[in-house]
Amino acid sequence: SNRPACAILLEIRDDRRRMDSHLATTILELDAKRIAAMVARDVTTLATLLADDLTYTHSGGYTDTKASFLAFIKDKGNYVGVDFLEAQVTRLTDDTVIVRGLARIRLVGIPGYEVIFVDTWARRGGVWKLVVWQATRRQAAAPQ
Repeated sequence: SNRPACAILLEIRDDRRRMDSHLATTILELDAKRIAAMVARDVTTLATLLADDLTYTHSGGYTDTKASFLAFIKDKGNYVGVDFLEAQVTRLTDDTVIVRGLARIRLVGIPGYEVIFVDTWARRGGVWKLVVWQATRRQAAAPQ
């Protein structure tokens, strides 16, 4: 090619930006599907989205495995919704993506509350799976 190196670099960056935008949409759609399954207590769908080595750390400080999280959702699932208020999707590798943001957790019988969260999706065998969810309850104001 007779194109200058800088033009090639710009094309690669533009392709990567388009790919990242498509990937971000895909991952956020998977998060929405996961949340819908949690609300519906649809453990069959939820199981397909979770990695076998899942670590799911709730804002209350306790952690579930895939098996214990599915059992919790099936037996005691009380999610009304998890609304992403902010979300930043970052591709770490071609097969690993993290989502950082702010979400509102809505549960049956208690007022909604905000959490700062991070989740990690990994592509395994060509399929995206949730590997990590970790949430920390957001304080009303920073400590003085």
